[in-house]
Amino acid sequence: MTLRTITPGTTADHDACADLWTTAVARRDGTAPDPAVRARAHRELRHTPRLLLTLRTPGHPPDGYTLTRLPAHGPRTAHITHIAVTPALQGTGWGRRLMDTTLEHLTGTADTVTLQVLHANTAARALYEATGWHPAGESRFASTGRPALLYRRTL
Repeated sequence: MTLRTITPGTTADHDACADLWTTAVARRDGTAPDPAVRARAHRELRHTPRLLLTLRTPGHPPDGYTLTRLPAHGPRTAHITHIAVTPALQGTGWGRRLMDTTLEHLTGTADTVTLQVLHANTAARALYEATGWHPAGESRFASTGRPALLYRRTL
């Protein structure tokens, strides 16, 4: 039995997380991995204030992660920018556990959490709706301009 844990990530995890994100986006979109996606992921991983949680087997690179921009001032709204798990773990409940742990960490820091998802990403939308998220309107990804749905959840 593999012992996986969800723990805070560090800057040492940035390369592995950027690689995981690049692979996840390519798989979702049916394209080859794009170096521009990796570069954007690195920029987002460096953003502060942020919460990086990693899913890992001790001594190994992350099998998944969430990246959340924390509220710096003004409205206490956090925004989850990335949630990804390796293909081998998709559908095993680890995405839900990552989401639940992220929301637990945000309690007390934020009152509301948002995220964006492509319309066609039905697997992600099903996960979000099953875990208490609600569609809150149309949006566009700032990094690509692609249309998306905005989801919101009150903590």
